[in-house]
Amino acid sequence: MGNNSPMDSQSIPVTMGQVLDLYAAGRRDFSHLDFHEAWMPGLELPGINLGQANLVSINLQGAMLAGAKLSGCNLWRANLEDADLKGADLARAVLIRAELSCVNLTGANLRCSDLRLATLHYGTLIGADLRNANLSYADLRGADLTGADLRGADLTGANLRKTTLGLAQLEGTCLDRAWMDEANPPHPELSSKV
Repeated sequence: MGNNSPMDSQSIPVTMGQVLDLYAAGRRDFSHLDFHEAWMPGLELPGINLGQANLVSINLQGAMLAGAKLSGCNLWRANLEDADLKGADLARAVLIRAELSCVNLTGANLRCSDLRLATLHYGTLIGADLRNANLSYADLRGADLTGADLRGADLTGANLRKTTLGLAQLEGTCLDRAWMDEANPPHPELSSKV
């Protein structure tokens, strides 16, 4: 961020109203800010940069954040249910116990993210990059992972019942104790590991 930014100092508190005003004026970089426990359901902030922000327990239910930059964010226990995060960058984000039911993560970058115990019921993760992501004990029931890249991901104990894995890349994926339906026909890489 430049030296003339009103948000360069983390000691200056920034309200959500100020963020909305600055966003409307064309600003997109709000990285490194602290919005833990903020209540922002339904916000429309496509392309916003919240990289490295503290978003612990934030409520962004139904928010439109397509193309947002959320890399390195702490979204522990965040509510992103029904949010639109299509094409968002969530690389290295902490999403432990996050509520992501019905979320749209089509084409999103979740590489090396921590999604342990996250709820992704009926989430859309078509073409998402989940390489080396930790999805241990995540609930992915009914999620669509068509074409997702799960190489090196940890799905230990994950619930994959009724999950669509067509064309997903699963080389090196850990599926120990994962809960799966009998695929019909079985995914070629799953059949050798189950």
